[in-house]
Parts: sequence; C-alpha cells; structure tokens
Amino acid sequence: MALRLTIAHRSRPKSGEQENGDIALVRQEGAHTLLAVVDALGHGPVAARVASDAARCLEQQSLSGGVGPVVDALHAALRNGRGAAVMLGLFDGHTLHCAGVGNVELRSRGTKVPVIPTPGILGQSMRSLRTASAPLQHGDRLVFFSDGLSFRLDLEPTRSLPPGEACALLMERYARTTDDATVLVADVETV
Repeated sequence: MALRLTIAHRSRPKSGEQENGDIALVRQEGAHTLLAVVDALGHGPVAARVASDAARCLEQQSLSGGVGPVVDALHAALRNGRGAAVMLGLFDGHTLHCAGVGNVELRSRGTKVPVIPTPGILGQSMRSLRTASAPLQHGDRLVFFSDGLSFRLDLEPTRSLPPGEACALLMERYARTTDDATVLVADVETV
C-alpha cells in the first residue's frame, strides 16, 4: 500500500524583525519527499542569508543517496558562516529516514520516530551524524519545529485539524516572540 504526505508549514520572524532566519522546505524528487526545517543561528538579515543559503543547497541535492549526504552537503555549504540547526526527513513512500543537528525537533503522533538530534552546529562543528528510520502508517502525523516554539509543544489539540490549521494553532499557542519560529506538519495518508 503506497502512502503520501499532506504537508503544510508556517514560519515567521522574531517580533520586531523583517527577515526570518528560519525556513521550512518541502521538495519532491522521484519517489522521495524531503521535509526540512532549518534554524540559522540568531535572527535578522544575517540569519536570513544563512537560511537562504541552506535552502539553495537543499534544492540542489540529490535525494536518492539518503539523509546523510544531504546533511553533509548542507554542513559544507554553511561553512564560514554563522551556522544553523536542522531537522531533515526523507520519505520514500513507506519509510521516513531522518537526521537532525542542533535544536530543531521532530515529534510524531502514531508511529514513533526514534530520531535524536546530533549535537553541534551545521557549518561549524558536529559529531558523527545520528540517523533514524521508521516505517510510517496511514494516520501518522509528523511535526518538525524550530526552537522558536516551546519544546513543551503538545500535539493532542491538533488531532482533528488538517495540517494547515494544525500549524496555525501550534504557532499561536507555542511560538515565542523572542525568536524566529517555524513549524511543519505532515500527515501520512493512503494514496
């Protein structure tokens, strides 16, 4: 049974800033779907440039080699800059393969995704990349979010909401005005 993702995301800069150092990116390549939340260190124009560099890199990477090479390419692309945290998921129609560096989170409802972010900062220093994989099922929900949202984030109030409305509710309840904030919600559905 083939699965697909229904995805929405929201992002906004820190209160008082015009430019956002967070991005959410979704990209399809063949049977693979890339889900990414990147949080450049700091906020404002410098962080926004780092986030833009990260997006350019993620748009150009092949998705057929897995999450490790994508994270390695992003780490190289952000060298000599401020750096960033990231959570990446690569969905192949059945299984989510994921990796994170720094303080961007992935939570799930339904299937448990055992990802533990690797300590470090992309573009500066990080330990050996930790990756995780989990076969997904119809009805699962994935939520990627930057540290601009409280880690006390509770998925339960979004249970019956479609992804776009879930993003809006999570931003309203958990986003901090003192940082850029980004959330991405992906629901797993049968094709």
